[in-house]
Amino acid sequence: MLNMRYVDKSEEKYIAMINRIRDTIRKLEETMKYSRDLEAVRFLRYSMLKSRDKILMDDLRKIKIRNKQMLNLFRQSVTDVQLGSLDILPETLRRQVQKTWHQKYDALLSQNEQLKRQIIALDCAMKQKQKEVCLTIVVSYLYLNHRV
Repeated sequence: MLNMRYVDKSEEKYIAMINRIRDTIRKLEETMKYSRDLEAVRFLRYSMLKSRDKILMDDLRKIKIRNKQMLNLFRQSVTDVQLGSLDILPETLRRQVQKTWHQKYDALLSQNEQLKRQIIALDCAMKQKQKEVCLTIVVSYLYLNHRV
């Protein structure tokens, strides 16, 4: 006779349960792998954004210093060179011209600052939309492909 082993119902249940546990463990390991990958991507993105933020802050500081220097140079050139050489103008008229120049330049500077703020606000809104789109894509990808 053949040497066959008889498997009763309780052993079949245990084997099925062990197989389900192994399958669950395999799925959990796969999910953990994807989670680690996403965490690594998030860390790299954070590091990149942090370094980019530092570079932009340094650039902004340099630009502010340069803007102050340019404003001072402009005011000095208007006062000393352009209007100082015109001896024909009376002193009151020359001061009025200087004042008008300074007002126009200050108006341009304030308009420039307002435009910068608008650009920053639009940039922040765009980044928020990009984050929402990215999050939607990741969530839908995880939902569709990695159900546990």
